[in-house]
Amino acid sequence: MTAAQLLDKMADLESRIALIYERFVTQFRQALAVGDLWQSMGREELHHADLLSRMDRGSGATMDAQLEDHVRRLEAVVSRCESEQAQIDSLPQALAVTADLEEAEAEHLHNVLNELGPGGRELAANPALQHHTRGLLEYAIELYGDAALRQRLAWKSFRG
Repeated sequence: MTAAQLLDKMADLESRIALIYERFVTQFRQALAVGDLWQSMGREELHHADLLSRMDRGSGATMDAQLEDHVRRLEAVVSRCESEQAQIDSLPQALAVTADLEEAEAEHLHNVLNELGPGGRELAANPALQHHTRGLLEYAIELYGDAALRQRLAWKSFRG
């Protein structure tokens, strides 16, 4: 996979994550505060997709297999969450999926960007690519998450 293909794939994954959040807004209309959070998170993901799609595409050289693996792992989490979404019927479950997506993004997306050279490192450090709503997600988990998710939060912060 070339750098351009990796960036296109990551932008697509960001857009797919935004769609998951949009569906949660509709699915959990009664949870207005969390719905507002998902709307903000969705807008943030679409902005990230736009930034990725506009990044310099590089030389066209094939990228390291480890970078492809990071993208595949992120895609696996996104695909799993997309397929599970129809079965989610509680706010704690939806928040757990949200936490899964945010953790996977923090781990895999930024690893790829940091390995794409100066332009990738610059984008990874760009405040526009940061997840400004993670603190709000942590607060929503404290309020509405189940015991297992709150325990997970207690020992691993979602801030990237």
